[in-house]
Amino acid sequence: MMKKKAFTLVEMMITISVMSILMAMAVFVVKDITRRVYVKQAKTELEMIATAISQLAWDTGQWPNRTVRNNAGSAEAWDLTPSYTGLLGNNGSFTGWDGPYIDKIPADPWGNPYFFDPDYTIDHAVRIVVGSFGPNGSGRNRYDADDIVIRLDD
Repeated sequence: MMKKKAFTLVEMMITISVMSILMAMAVFVVKDITRRVYVKQAKTELEMIATAISQLAWDTGQWPNRTVRNNAGSAEAWDLTPSYTGLLGNNGSFTGWDGPYIDKIPADPWGNPYFFDPDYTIDHAVRIVVGSFGPNGSGRNRYDADDIVIRLDD
């Protein structure tokens, strides 16, 4: 009688279990890498937007919320793409405007608009920032740990 060579059910179950564990670990690693790439992309875009906002402030003496540069006020600009913010266009409210100061303002990597907030709290101090609400998209005066911001008041 000839003996057939084959895998036992136990061997197949162990192999499938090991492969499942490896796949789960790979998914976790890919998600983490994607998150880090998105954060880096947001920081890079925020640096460009911060430069544009600084140039707008120097030329016009106003922030994107149309308040005087030396007194940022408390009005936020939750979306920087409209012409009333002065970065891409001038609706007539910016004297000395010499823009556009940036070619385009993309959405952040999670699909939300970048914002200007003149009274953002960092370490119990009020700061002028441009930022992204981060992966969770939670914002509008609800500051949390995943927000990504660049300070403009240094």
